[in-house]
Amino acid sequence: MAKLMEIMGKFPFEPDKKKPMLIRKQDYSMALYPPNNAFTSDNTYTIVTTDTFMLGIYELGPGGAFDPLDIHPGDETYYILQGPIVQRSGNGQFAYLETGDGLYMPEEAWHKAHNFSDKTARVLYFITPKAWGENIPPAVIPTDSETKFYKGPNNDNLPDMRGIIKDFARQGCTDDIGAWPVSGPEARKAPQAVYAVRDGDKLNNVHGTAHPMLMRFISSNDYGHMGEFILPAGGYGPRCSDPDIHKGDAALYCVDGPVTVNLVDMEESFQIEPEDTFFIPAGIKYQLVNFQNHPVKLVFAITDL
Repeated sequence: MAKLMEIMGKFPFEPDKKKPMLIRKQDYSMALYPPNNAFTSDNTYTIVTTDTFMLGIYELGPGGAFDPLDIHPGDETYYILQGPIVQRSGNGQFAYLETGDGLYMPEEAWHKAHNFSDKTARVLYFITPKAWGENIPPAVIPTDSETKFYKGPNNDNLPDMRGIIKDFARQGCTDDIGAWPVSGPEARKAPQAVYAVRDGDKLNNVHGTAHPMLMRFISSNDYGHMGEFILPAGGYGPRCSDPDIHKGDAALYCVDGPVTVNLVDMEESFQIEPEDTFFIPAGIKYQLVNFQNHPVKLVFAITDL
């Protein structure tokens, strides 16, 4: 496998050579990150890294944590494939996330993950529009002792987050699409808060009318959108979603499948199995088809609806 730095922004294709592509799990690029100390690294699988987003999976072993803290010049959203996991922010938030939960972290939010369980934790991450800046790693990275935590020696020097963290406990609605769990521009103002989006807190909506499909947003803002497509089982024949087309690039990660991705205008179709991903460039019309006798689930990552 290539080094992560060598493929950044151009895997599995160069930005000017994007095309619809089925990316099997065995074709993901694997690396340790950070690469210089396996004891404090996570096991990273890069699925897509292009000029508009990065999608990948990282794993933490039982009792493990990655170190040092991480930061990105874009927003990052998590979908927990296998939990639990505890995500800490530099400003003293500690989100306990179970399988199926999500997490939204605005750009420039310091963060670090811990696995306090006896199982491997697995996290699907989506970073947009840019995963890394010019300084990799950043010139100055706070140590754990410089972040806020129980009896932390630097607590008095860090902001009180109680009046900064936005409350999104109310029932969401269609008008929240583009500003969930909070407005992107507001979330990116320093000091940044992070937002755990539990399964029951996802923004629910229905995709299509003739052939409705459940759509559940973890995050949705001016940078990108991540959530779940849940397509019911068919009856007499397969169940199909209404065709859709996006202004930005997209990827679909299969959680429960198999699922058929039908490229409507191209008259091509691809079957994706659990843990596979399908890349859809901007402007390509597609629909999902379920030939199974049970609902199927995909995690979507879309830069612009």
